[in-house]
Amino acid sequence: MNLSVINRSLKANIKVVSTYFHMTALQVMNSFFYLLIYPYVIKSLGVEGFGLFVFATSAAAYFMVFVTFGFDIHAAKEVSVRQEDHRAHGELICVITAAKLLLAALALIVFAVILNLVPFMQQHALLFWVCFANVLSSIFLPVWYFHGQQRMKLVTVVQLLLKLASLPVIFVLVNNEADVLMYASIVVGANVLSALVLFFFAVRATQCQLVWPEWRRITKGLADVQPFFWSTATNTLKQKSVELIIGACFGMREVAIYDLANKIFSVPSLLVSNINAALFPALVRSSTRSLINRIIKIEILLGIVCVGSVAVFGYWIVDFVSHGQMDQAYPLAVLLSLNILTVLIVGSHIYFIYVPRQRYDWVLRNQLVSVAVFYACCGLYLWISWSVYAVVLALSTSALIEIAYSCSLVRKIKDY
Repeated sequence: MNLSVINRSLKANIKVVSTYFHMTALQVMNSFFYLLIYPYVIKSLGVEGFGLFVFATSAAAYFMVFVTFGFDIHAAKEVSVRQEDHRAHGELICVITAAKLLLAALALIVFAVILNLVPFMQQHALLFWVCFANVLSSIFLPVWYFHGQQRMKLVTVVQLLLKLASLPVIFVLVNNEADVLMYASIVVGANVLSALVLFFFAVRATQCQLVWPEWRRITKGLADVQPFFWSTATNTLKQKSVELIIGACFGMREVAIYDLANKIFSVPSLLVSNINAALFPALVRSSTRSLINRIIKIEILLGIVCVGSVAVFGYWIVDFVSHGQMDQAYPLAVLLSLNILTVLIVGSHIYFIYVPRQRYDWVLRNQLVSVAVFYACCGLYLWISWSVYAVVLALSTSALIEIAYSCSLVRKIKDY
């Protein structure tokens, strides 16, 4: 009997480790991929040209979050608690896809209106449209299904293969500053194609018959995930506002510098940030206070190590990647690294405390406080010093305040 329990425990842990590895590999691969080609892209497009691409991508990100609408965590939970119910999974695919198609239609109208109202976007209309096309990946990428099934290996393999396939295309077709549109098309094309391939695998695995669901099921699905949407939307508003504020106030060169800092910070951050997501399917059904506290303590230590790694190695990475053209990215990366602690600590609160107790409203409240603090600090710091550092420092300040506020919410939970 004891051997049987031990055997089941080992199998469960192997699944958790596998899920963590493939989720982390997926995102780290994405960051490493763009870091590796950074010297070539910067040389070909120029710092300002690449900054323009980042700026257009940031604008499109708002619409991608709107289309995703917070389905990922909620749907992953539904799949994880009913892992063998393929019929229910198929129904989820139909409902979520239908809801996203409707949201995408609305996003398309709003985007077209904004494009016609903003002169800068009109000047680069085709580039903004290509970046907006990335919304298609938000519609069809069923990462929630593979996350709930703890089968992230397939997602990692598909996206890795398509990114590698795009490399020779980039080297052949992207050669000068006029090729910004071509570069955007290749990047977005790879994303959309990987989403469609994974959508096909999900439909096939669930033996789903793609039919348009009843309207009431779509509206119920949207209502169920609405708290997650507002939480994700507010977080994206904060994160992507940094790039838009920097672009509007300081220029496209500074956007590119910030983007490099963000990519350097994201590599160690992603190595540890998926721990909570990987543990989530296994712990959502049962977890204890002592276990959660142990996880948080370990994650704090890991976060400190990550901050230290950016401080120690960040300068050399910036110098190697940018050939001395973007040295300002190093101190920005160090400032950004403080956000790692927030990702880990607040992430553990969300996955292991808020979601199991269906306190989705607290997830939203936490994000609203963080956004409010960011904009308040951003205004104050820019008044004191008109520089890119002021904007990034405001982001890090809001992240630390977010930890404190989330801890205060946790203390209010009686059964924790």
